[in-house]
Amino acid sequence: MHLRFILLLLLFLTLPTASPAAQPQQEETLKPVVVTPTRTDIPQEEATTSVSVVTGQEIQQQGAETVLEALRNVPGLDVIQSGSRGNTTSVFIRGADSSQVLVLLDGVEVNSTTLGQFDFAHLTTENVERIEVLRGAGGTLYGSQAIGGVINIITKAGKGKPELSLSAEGGNGRTHRQVVSLRGAEGKFGYSLSATRFETDGFRRFNDDYRNLAASGRLDYRLTEDTSLKGIFRFIKTDLGLFNSNNFVAGATDPNAREALSQYLGKLEWEQRILKNWDYRISGSIFKEHIKDSDAPDSCVPCFDSISRSRFRPQIGTGEFQTNYRLGEWSETTFGVEFKRRKASTSGGINRAIRNMGYYLQEQIRLFDGRLILIPGVRLDDHQKFGTEWSPSFSAAYLFNETGTKLKGGYSEGFKAPTLNDLFFPPFAPGCPSFGNPNLGPEKSWELNAGFEQMIFSDRVQIEGTYFHREVKDLIGFTTIAAPPGCFPLQAANLGNARFDGVEWGLNVKVFSGLSLGANYTYLDWDTQDGTLLRRPRHRGNIIINYVQERFHINLNANIIGKRDDIESVTDPVTFTNPTIKKSGYVTFDLASSYTLPWKAPGVKSVTLFGKIENLFDKK
Repeated sequence: MHLRFILLLLLFLTLPTASPAAQPQQEETLKPVVVTPTRTDIPQEEATTSVSVVTGQEIQQQGAETVLEALRNVPGLDVIQSGSRGNTTSVFIRGADSSQVLVLLDGVEVNSTTLGQFDFAHLTTENVERIEVLRGAGGTLYGSQAIGGVINIITKAGKGKPELSLSAEGGNGRTHRQVVSLRGAEGKFGYSLSATRFETDGFRRFNDDYRNLAASGRLDYRLTEDTSLKGIFRFIKTDLGLFNSNNFVAGATDPNAREALSQYLGKLEWEQRILKNWDYRISGSIFKEHIKDSDAPDSCVPCFDSISRSRFRPQIGTGEFQTNYRLGEWSETTFGVEFKRRKASTSGGINRAIRNMGYYLQEQIRLFDGRLILIPGVRLDDHQKFGTEWSPSFSAAYLFNETGTKLKGGYSEGFKAPTLNDLFFPPFAPGCPSFGNPNLGPEKSWELNAGFEQMIFSDRVQIEGTYFHREVKDLIGFTTIAAPPGCFPLQAANLGNARFDGVEWGLNVKVFSGLSLGANYTYLDWDTQDGTLLRRPRHRGNIIINYVQERFHINLNANIIGKRDDIESVTDPVTFTNPTIKKSGYVTFDLASSYTLPWKAPGVKSVTLFGKIENLFDKK
């Protein structure tokens, strides 16, 4: 039975200044602030684009150990996990391919330079303050990779009295996890540090185990009232058994294929306010991966696993300058310069790097006492291979404060450069044609958004709806080519155009004190060259019921997925293609609950028991 039960013990080794039960009520009174839509701090209610925020409190209530779990409740997102824990996990936004979704860790790009997408399988939540999801409209501020949207994971900041937390949990499949966190501030110095260790044997009969060791931290030092220095680091090391590696033979499994991954992220940022209405920031960052795949020949034929070891070393280096100038309450101008160098080194023969210089300009205009918000913007990318590309955008919103209504709409353009694999992936063997195609052109897109948000019954009920239309031309995919026997008969190519239309609905209700209900629904329609869109259903949604009362908390989450196109897991060893199939829809339920013990001890803030059941009704 594929479900998991966990008991979690938390110890906060400081005396509380307020009772634990009072804390959620305090957080609810704060107006959410977002940074991703405009690269500046703005109230979420003033955003002119479609943005969702998953707060740290919601992550804790859901019992989400990984970011991929937290993202499943966001409207318009499809989270696809290709197997057990640790297996490749992709996120699609509004039908856009995962390589068209920019993923940021505290503003640092972490997309793979070879594949284009980010693998969410290994990213844990223990030091995450919030996750901001910009659905569409990312090309002007963030450039290539962002034409489908932006996911920005933000690390907790250290503040308040020092607080140490320890947790331990265990479940079936020999699953266990330990977490230690230290957070607080001393004078001008703030710190937030965490480390976690996760292990499981999985639920397959062999070679399905997974190990994850992760550490993250954020250090803030305020030199003066107007000047601060921030450092962020993150490290992940994993080891994974690839049970399904032999995908060329029906029913064949792999007893010895392994993948080991190491990720390193570092960022240093200087921020200063020159005048009351003028500030700037300078940052530099690096993100590196080291992926090692190993396998040994098996008895199945053909398995194509005679290559015993391969290595991949993607890397992204970024330097950025941004300045913001405010003119009264009605205008804020943002100008930025961003340098990126994407590099890849693989055992297969790629050793390439491509540079890009981006310049962006944005104006935020607020008129009629802040009711009308206008945000025009433009970006110029100077790409090493593709030259200059312009990406304009315009969005607007009008707030009817008397009725609690917001109307919003916008237009944006963007481009996506091919990955290093698309351009330079070498031949499978000597005498074979290259999979990479250096003659590829970039993908280009434009989109329209229109929507509303409505608060009723003294803000106890929130309803929102959004319509979007997006078109992409020169989509990059694979085409069949003539190739000698034993070679890959595929090559990267610009295949054609695609259209995406959809509607997103959301509902949030505060039923009564402590009980809330959330629901969302997304309908997606598309027109692609071959008429299919893999792993992205036309209908999907979520229902979330959350109850908090005194020391007790319970969260029930339903994930509803409609019929969708997929491919057979068995690959044809001659054409290297997979037949398309239709998969039926499903509904899964996750249940999480916690109870804070009425137990006090010197230096201990609280002791909490926590339980979680994933896939409550054992749905395939």
